[in-house]
Amino acid sequence: MSLNKNNIYIYFLFFLGISVYAQEQQKDSTSIEKLKEVVVVGESNVMSVSKKLFTVGTIKRRDIENVAGNNLADILFNSLNITINPDASDGRSTISLFGLDGQYVKILVDGIPVVSDNGVGNNIDITQINIDDVERVEIVEGSMGVLYGDNAVAGVINVITKRGLREEGWQIQLALQEETVGNEFELYDEGRHIQNFRVTNQVNDKLSYSFGASRNDFAGFYNGYKGQNYVNIQNETVVNDSLRGTEWNPKEQLTVSANVDLNLGKHNIFYKLQYFDESLDIYNRIVNGRFVNGQLNPTAIDQNYTTDRWVSNLNISGPFKNETKYNVSFSYQTQERNYQEYVYNILEQRKQSIETDAISQSSDVWYSKGFVNNIVPKSNFFNLQLGYEFTNQKGFDAIATGDYSSDVVENTITNYELFGVTEFKPTKKLSLNPGARFTHSTQFDNNLIWSLSSTYDFTEKLKLKAVVGSAFRAPNFEELFFYFVDANHNVRGNENLQPEDGVSVFVNLKDNYRVWNEGYLNPNFNFFYIDLKDAITSVTTEDEDGRLLFTQDNIDYSKRLGFSLDNSFIYKNWNIGLGATYLGIKNAINEELNNGSDYLWRLNFQSSLAYKISKWDTTISSQLKYTGRTQGVFTDSNGELFVGETDAFTWLNASVRTDISSNISATLGARNLLDVVSINTGTSAGAHTASTTTSRLIGNGRSYFLKLTYNLNF
Repeated sequence: MSLNKNNIYIYFLFFLGISVYAQEQQKDSTSIEKLKEVVVVGESNVMSVSKKLFTVGTIKRRDIENVAGNNLADILFNSLNITINPDASDGRSTISLFGLDGQYVKILVDGIPVVSDNGVGNNIDITQINIDDVERVEIVEGSMGVLYGDNAVAGVINVITKRGLREEGWQIQLALQEETVGNEFELYDEGRHIQNFRVTNQVNDKLSYSFGASRNDFAGFYNGYKGQNYVNIQNETVVNDSLRGTEWNPKEQLTVSANVDLNLGKHNIFYKLQYFDESLDIYNRIVNGRFVNGQLNPTAIDQNYTTDRWVSNLNISGPFKNETKYNVSFSYQTQERNYQEYVYNILEQRKQSIETDAISQSSDVWYSKGFVNNIVPKSNFFNLQLGYEFTNQKGFDAIATGDYSSDVVENTITNYELFGVTEFKPTKKLSLNPGARFTHSTQFDNNLIWSLSSTYDFTEKLKLKAVVGSAFRAPNFEELFFYFVDANHNVRGNENLQPEDGVSVFVNLKDNYRVWNEGYLNPNFNFFYIDLKDAITSVTTEDEDGRLLFTQDNIDYSKRLGFSLDNSFIYKNWNIGLGATYLGIKNAINEELNNGSDYLWRLNFQSSLAYKISKWDTTISSQLKYTGRTQGVFTDSNGELFVGETDAFTWLNASVRTDISSNISATLGARNLLDVVSINTGTSAGAHTASTTTSRLIGNGRSYFLKLTYNLNF
């Protein structure tokens, strides 16, 4: 789906003019007070047990606005133990937590896992999660398999949608954001261009609804390349200098959503419908210089991937009786990714012919989760939560063409899961919480996930939390069933993969105390250990015909050990954050060959600073993050696996947000001030391999942005 860029700006300015006129007309008769959005305080329905047993960090709406965040990637970069992993070729950005990639982190929206290109809830492209209608983002660290199922090994990220207004009435929100990509910017053709629109109506104290749209146009990062319409012609001959195209491929995203929030007595019904469309263009660096009717006709074989996703989520919650509460969610999500390969006529700047037009990926997901907590509310010693979870994923992840196959094979994975968490309180300060989840899968053997959590309150503010449990991860849809085989490709999933399993330990100690009269210090100390058996990784081997085959397999183990200290200090108008993590990673392809290997240790450092100038309604903020070297499993030029390293890098952002009036705000800032573009990866070699060094793109240079937001309340 593509929108006319000129019309978007005209519509925005036209609507802004109408809104200003409406506001001025109302000012003549009645003084308008700016309506504030409802901020849900305390524990959300979907995370209440999580907050009691695990360490939960929150990125609030104000934090999102201070950095002009449009998608999840914009705001997660500064979280202490999270690393953003962008891929310039396909435009995807995934995350790692405690050195474990996106396969081990579950991403939820309102407690419901998100469908992705290769699974449900894991390895999500976080640039596809728009946060225009988000109230806050909760980050839960720790192995949470009992509460959230397999693949929640390192933690869970839960995106919470806004719900209604504080008072009856309407709110219209408009936002326009322009951003450079490195030093590249043109109003329509280069840089990043974002428009947001949202309307909310609080009908009464029981009913509210909202709808809106967001467009994010990333024109790509050229970085010395010359774009789609470049061709080098010398003496009526095409010279292939490999300068065509872009360093980062351009993509355009459109998100349209609507939700309804209804309170019936003490019961709440929340429904959200969302449509997402993404178009990703890949420009071939090789140009074909052919003569047609005596004229030079340079063409290139380009590609386009279009993703369409529908999400329909329903959540119902409330009390059974007194303090016993229920929470039930239902979801249907469908996604299709269409692949198109076409001949592009460079001089005429048009598609000349389409070579391939096919669906390359399809998913239909039915999901439901329900639980009842505080089942024994009158007991001071014992309590219980029981629940179920159901997931049915049907579809395929393949481009099956060429000589090897002309059909795609549809597969289905269905999980039936029951879980329970108990609470024993021997004393007022000590709580013990054993839990278990039984999983029946159509793909794997039955599995039991277990955990034992404990909390101890030394004082009202000094608290200790600890959890030990299963580190269980099942292979995702792509790892099992991916199939891309033609004359030039031989990439396949492995249906014989075994789930990973192991043990994880997380310990958290936090405090909160006053410093001087107006200062507060919140130190937070964590210890973590994760031991994964049969870790899944990419391998290179041969197929039945002796061709080079890229697939997945289980390796012996992967371990994480570390400590982190995170501090926040608030004094008057100052808000300062300072944290560090010392993380050790050890991988073994064959345990017998790695008995003497040590952990590769790295230091991660994070700091943030915010100062509010009250009389100007202005907040100045900055975020600095240092990510140390990382160990991983890589493939050398011969296709052999080896354990190598990725270099360290530092990221720095800064911004100023100010309220120009009661209705208009502006945010001006810069991302990646240190101008990081690429880092070296795979810099060390194994015992039987030569040293291999490659460069990996992680940024698109120093970028500047300006965001204008307008709120009309009536």
